Amino acid sequence: MSKEPSFEEKEVDLRKSLVETAERAIALRNKDREFHGVEREFNYHQAQMIVDYERTKDIKHPRDLGNARETLLRSFLTDSGYLPKKYAVSDLSVRVASETGHISNEIDIAIYDSEELITLMKRQDVYEVYPIESVYGVIQVKSNLTKKELKSGFKNLESFKKLKDSSNNPNNKFALLFAYCSDMKWEDIVKEIKEFSKENPKSVYPNAIFILDLGFFIFGEEDGSRAITNVDIQSLQKVSLRGFPDRQQLNLYQFQTILLELLRSANVSPANLGSYFRLPLVTEEASYQFTLGSFAEVEKCEKHGDYAKKIPAESLEIIVNWCLKSEPINWVKATNIAYNLPEDEEAYKRQPQVVYIYNPDGLDLPDILTYELKDDEGNVMATPLAYDMIETNQMNIWIPYYYSVKESLISGCIKCEKEKIKKAK
Repeated sequence: MSKEPSFEEKEVDLRKSLVETAERAIALRNKDREFHGVEREFNYHQAQMIVDYERTKDIKHPRDLGNARETLLRSFLTDSGYLPKKYAVSDLSVRVASETGHISNEIDIAIYDSEELITLMKRQDVYEVYPIESVYGVIQVKSNLTKKELKSGFKNLESFKKLKDSSNNPNNKFALLFAYCSDMKWEDIVKEIKEFSKENPKSVYPNAIFILDLGFFIFGEEDGSRAITNVDIQSLQKVSLRGFPDRQQLNLYQFQTILLELLRSANVSPANLGSYFRLPLVTEEASYQFTLGSFAEVEKCEKHGDYAKKIPAESLEIIVNWCLKSEPINWVKATNIAYNLPEDEEAYKRQPQVVYIYNPDGLDLPDILTYELKDDEGNVMATPLAYDMIETNQMNIWIPYYYSVKESLISGCIKCEKEKIKKAK
């Protein structure tokens, strides 16, 4: 009894038959006129790209190999004529930055607004840093899509889709995964993509996954409707994965049409260079900055020298959540209370900025916002302020040193901490 052909084997036979039929039809149309649509052109482009990809297998160094395969797709985008001139394609790998201080992993190809782009950093011929505002979307390129490479591609694209644009426009910047081939079975690819979609929010889903010699995948509703743009993906009620095997050697055409749809729905805006002058510090999803900048960021350890003060993610969350439930106070008024000075309503009106003071124990402000600086004989020389000022979540927050020490809100010298852990063992 003969063995039932696998899905992949059936697809190979079906594709061969359909491609041969299409090629015969194209040959007949060629006799009638020179141009009869882009079907033939994309058929040629895809066939040539696969040939060029096979030639790159002679390259031994992994980075050179990766660059060569990125170049194949990059050249198609820039030279084929199917990408409108208003869209520019990065020459190098790119990292994309946000005003929040977050930055993406290394991205193979970025498509950006050539008229408004400012390059935030350039490192020789290795990679560049672009502001998120100028980028329409990104493409991560893989050679042979293995389970490991699929997860790695998702991770890089996720790092881009998590970035926040400074504009008030809805985020419709896209992220595509493009591979030349895969040794994985179709059902295994489906399984991996479904697992990713179950474990992650829709906001970080890739807009499409293409495997040049196999087909492509997009998300949609269970009723069969497709979701390409971020808005459509976010509105999905019951997420379903839709797979389209490439049976006519037109996967590159499908890639280009979806790319154009995503580009036309994406939004860009001018980046403010000043907002990238000194980026906030980041803690996972959140970010913050010390109001006094570098003067407040640096502390000195008597043993190890300078170290950077940082607020761990869990500490920042505690501080922000408490402050959101508290009432802000005029900063001049808070200072006057700390120094037992009389009320000054005129001063409060002239300087109306408010602050949140982290004070979960409800202590008197003079006890936590100042401290007495004494000489060797115990005489009070001055009463300086005793708190850190940070900006986060659109709030100005004062964190008294008292709570920083009591609750270990701000990290100390990392080297000292490591030594303590080592001794404890």
